[in-house]
Amino acid sequence: MTEKDLIDRGTSRRPAAASPAAPPARPSLPALSPFADRAGAPWWLPGLVGGRSSGEPAWAAFTREAVAAAPRDVVVAARPYPGLSGFGPIVAPFVEAAAERLRAAFTASGPMRADAVTGGPVTTGSVTAGVSAGGAPAHGASSDGAAGDGGRATPGAARGGLPATGSAVDASSLVLADFRRQLTRRLSRIAARTLVTELHGARQQGRLSGEGPEERFRDFVRLTARRDGLGPLVTAYPVLARLLATTCLNTKDAFAEMAARLAADRHLLGPAGVFGDRDGSPDGALGTDAGPGALIGVEAGAGDSHRGGRSVMLLRFAGGGRLVYKPRPLAAHRHFNTVADWFGSLDGAPDLRVPRVLDRGEYGWAEFVEERPCATAAETRRFYWRQGALLALLHALDGTDLHHENLIACGPHPVLVDVETLFHPPLGPARSSDPAARALHDSVHRVGLLPQLLVGDTTALDMSAIGGGRAASSPVATADWADAGTDRMRLVRRAGRFAESANRPRRGGVAADPSAYTDALCGGFSAGYTAIGEHRDELLGADGLLSLFARDEVRVVPRPTWTYTTLLDESTHPDLMRDAAERHQVLSLLRTPLLGAPALPGVEDEEIAELWSGDVPVFATRPGGTELWSGTGRTVSPPAGFDGSSGLARVEAKVRAMDTVDRQDQERIIRAAMVSTSPEPAHRAGAGSRKRSAERAPEPEQLLSAARSVGDQLVSLAYRHGSRTNWIGLELLGERYWRLTPMAADLAAGYTGPALFLAQLAALTGVSRYAETAREALDPVPGLLDALHGRDDELGPLGSGAFAGLGGIAYALTEVGTLLGDREVLDLVGPAVRLCCAASAAESGYGVRGGAAGGLASMLAVHRATGRPEAWRGAVRCADRLVAAPLPGTGGFAEGAAGIGWALLRFAGAGGEARFRAAGLRALRRATVSATAEPVRGPAWCDGAAGVALAIADSPPALTDPALSGWLADHAHASADLDPLADDSLCHGESGLLELLGHRAAPTARSAWMRRAGALLASADRTGPQCGTPGRVPHPGLLTGLSGIGHGLLRAGFPERIGSALLLRPSRAP
Repeated sequence: MTEKDLIDRGTSRRPAAASPAAPPARPSLPALSPFADRAGAPWWLPGLVGGRSSGEPAWAAFTREAVAAAPRDVVVAARPYPGLSGFGPIVAPFVEAAAERLRAAFTASGPMRADAVTGGPVTTGSVTAGVSAGGAPAHGASSDGAAGDGGRATPGAARGGLPATGSAVDASSLVLADFRRQLTRRLSRIAARTLVTELHGARQQGRLSGEGPEERFRDFVRLTARRDGLGPLVTAYPVLARLLATTCLNTKDAFAEMAARLAADRHLLGPAGVFGDRDGSPDGALGTDAGPGALIGVEAGAGDSHRGGRSVMLLRFAGGGRLVYKPRPLAAHRHFNTVADWFGSLDGAPDLRVPRVLDRGEYGWAEFVEERPCATAAETRRFYWRQGALLALLHALDGTDLHHENLIACGPHPVLVDVETLFHPPLGPARSSDPAARALHDSVHRVGLLPQLLVGDTTALDMSAIGGGRAASSPVATADWADAGTDRMRLVRRAGRFAESANRPRRGGVAADPSAYTDALCGGFSAGYTAIGEHRDELLGADGLLSLFARDEVRVVPRPTWTYTTLLDESTHPDLMRDAAERHQVLSLLRTPLLGAPALPGVEDEEIAELWSGDVPVFATRPGGTELWSGTGRTVSPPAGFDGSSGLARVEAKVRAMDTVDRQDQERIIRAAMVSTSPEPAHRAGAGSRKRSAERAPEPEQLLSAARSVGDQLVSLAYRHGSRTNWIGLELLGERYWRLTPMAADLAAGYTGPALFLAQLAALTGVSRYAETAREALDPVPGLLDALHGRDDELGPLGSGAFAGLGGIAYALTEVGTLLGDREVLDLVGPAVRLCCAASAAESGYGVRGGAAGGLASMLAVHRATGRPEAWRGAVRCADRLVAAPLPGTGGFAEGAAGIGWALLRFAGAGGEARFRAAGLRALRRATVSATAEPVRGPAWCDGAAGVALAIADSPPALTDPALSGWLADHAHASADLDPLADDSLCHGESGLLELLGHRAAPTARSAWMRRAGALLASADRTGPQCGTPGRVPHPGLLTGLSGIGHGLLRAGFPERIGSALLLRPSRAP
């Protein structure tokens, strides 16, 4: 059977627990039915991917049934229709047809009865202890009415509803109302793009009546919702009919299956304790003989839809209780609870509350987690201590994808409500040639609890359990609707809104700032990690606790879920709704690099099949084996992506390898990841608390010794694999957000920065390990340059900049190759220069950091060191672009007018024409005005007065200008009197300020230079280097990290031998 045949026959497993009665007889269709065969082919044939008939599909029969039941006329109320709610009457026939089938199933299974037995022993299933349950709607979610605008409805208060012995008919009606509301919302979203297209066509053709846009919209709905309007719609768009009908059938089956299972399991729920009978439960002791009462509400979609429309459901009962239904095996959750109980019994490890679950094989029931605030600051600290310990346990079990929706803050307890992704196989980065990428993948960062940013053009979103869950805008524009409820309704792209979640502890109505509790988090992690290591024998071996998981089903996540949900949404475009082959081509983009390769290659066919069922694809395995299967139940063969070892074997190997060195490494990663949650400004110079040093210049050998300590720290922090070395670093994005990531190639925050500093250190000391590490850091550069070769049109985003672009890479290669006398490195300079020149022709930036000014200065440095004529030609091209461009409104060195003026004056001094000198002076004058007007930016090289002053000091033509030289004297004097800054970085700290005060153009600042150089040395000896990151977290990079501080120490001790990286000066070879 071909893939297309499988898709057309339906690939999702159908429920076996419920056997609904046959649907009621369909009313007779009118004589001129829109479903009549056309040219000998059935109307539904274009809705099949295979394009051939093998009998009428179930979805086509359901569509005919729904249309036949549609009213002959429809009355649309005269009221506003926000979002997609106005389309409710159009999809109502589909909803009602599904609801009638569900009503028949409810009648057969009787799940709404309130008199089911709850006492007696548990005879089947498995029970574990815990505190609450998962899958709850996000805190603060809102209802959107009948069809809604994409929001999620709140469960509502059930305690004041029906009595525990209420009418089964009334309860059934309430559940069916929930079913109708939720299904209407889903169908309206699926049909929206097609309906809006039809709306526009009807308006343009003058087929709508009404004086205003609201009236004409209602007329469109009235006409389309009628039987004679709905029939032509679905036959014109048979793929849309397929999607609507499939969603109805799957959703009905999922509700009916849940209802049948609830009816069968009611007598087990009370003894299992899944209604929350522990002390302090907000619902009280509901698992007693009194029973929870009738089922009066169901909120589906508390998780993604899998396996034929199945999703986590939140159930509400007349007695006030709530319960979570999970349509998947809960054996792994049950065994995790066992391990968590063991963990809490260990010396030094905190107790961890977990939800009670009732495991019923293919599905299960779990306690509902009630968010509860912390009563005291001590409780908040205890919450983060426990969260650190939980992180240690999840790291040991190879957990992943544990984002903010999977954790509930219940007082001082972080309650994990979903553990389906334990023993997860290695993903793509695990097979990377980049050792830092491999290390980060294998680290605590993979768990998903630690902050991880999704960064857009203007905002960033943290989806993690620790840092995420804030009310925020999405950084990625998504489809939304403007002028809803009018005949001008149209699709627009704008940032969506995320409601606040319940994952962060609250006190006094205010959510805690995670960055304030980093020490507590690390303390809990250390305690938990140590406890596991000391008692690892109880986990390992044939009789160890880990063996409990061997045959449990656990989930495998080959791609981010948003890839699937975006594809499902975008593939409802009306152009794809007429022919299934067209939509299939769009879904098949999963097989192309456009959507990224899956972490487990070979799963694409199953992904596409599940998307055709309207599901988010899901894959599973067992920790004790390597077989992988999809949500359709089919085995994915071969099990690509697995390395031959089982998840259980990998976890056992990890637990055996746990030691003090690894624990310290993981704690460094935790502290670095927590930087992204800090409210501290990402990029500002500021006063610190350090004392002034004695006014005596430090000896060069003292500074060299301090620099060697920094170099040793960099070498120890490096990760190695094969011939390559790299670091895990912090990348500053958009001048606002820090992201933990393997270092890229740029000079500012990439591996070329440490390579540059270590080469300088090797040249001064002759120590081979510094030189070897510098060479190994540059190992990926040949492959990078080869990959970029011939792609000139794509180089614009990379740019020619000195610190964020290709110019800085060319400068670093020149410096390292010259200092180490390495011909292989120097041979890379030519290709880097050619790429830099190509990038300068396509880039849009002009600054030193990422644009043409940086390309100009870099090419001048390379030309001076190597004499390459192509470097000079590149410099000319950059200079021409700069003089033709308007000056920026900011005055800083990194991206403002000061850097542009400095680069143009350097070019003029190297042989450029007089017009470049004039333009450079003009830019520096503009920079002084901007810097004077913005004193808040402080004494920073990047965007403050120190950078402007340094640009003037390093430009001889500017020193002959009275206004500019006077400005320099004033600000050099002001900088000399500043108190010690908060950090030692080049970018906005002491090392950058020393470049100004030690410049030969500022001789009056010599005493201040001595004092501050002494302070820098004392800081390095006393507290270690203070990086320019929030919390001074160590970071290997050049501008804000250890490499730049080490470079600053070398510059202070050996200014004649070590060229300034900030000014792109060459060093002197040994």
